[in-house]
Amino acid sequence: MKYNERKFNMDVAAAAGLRESVIADFIRDLQITSDETTYRYGHLWVKCTQKTMTVHIPFLTEDMVQHSVRKLIEKGIIRSAVLDDDRFDHTYWYTFTAYGEELLDDGVSIETDEDDSTGH
Repeated sequence: MKYNERKFNMDVAAAAGLRESVIADFIRDLQITSDETTYRYGHLWVKCTQKTMTVHIPFLTEDMVQHSVRKLIEKGIIRSAVLDDDRFDHTYWYTFTAYGEELLDDGVSIETDEDDSTGH
């Protein structure tokens, strides 16, 4: 996919909204391509600031991203957590819930168990 192209998943869009679907797809792409990943609690987490999301999805403002991420969490599609050991680094890490994985259904399953004891 070219830099100036964005895609979205229709199932995520129906469940949460179009902007939310674009962000979910961006997070999935990061899980696959980013060096900023960690495997914890049975899930692959990816680190990304909301400011970075606006750089890669320039038609969204930081407020739009913040609202959409919150909505994805409320709908049970993603989880977020601060996983860094550095007490000054409050950057959020994101992963998909089992429901989010089911909605994406892209053939890339990155979770192995249902330990929901961590994350928001």
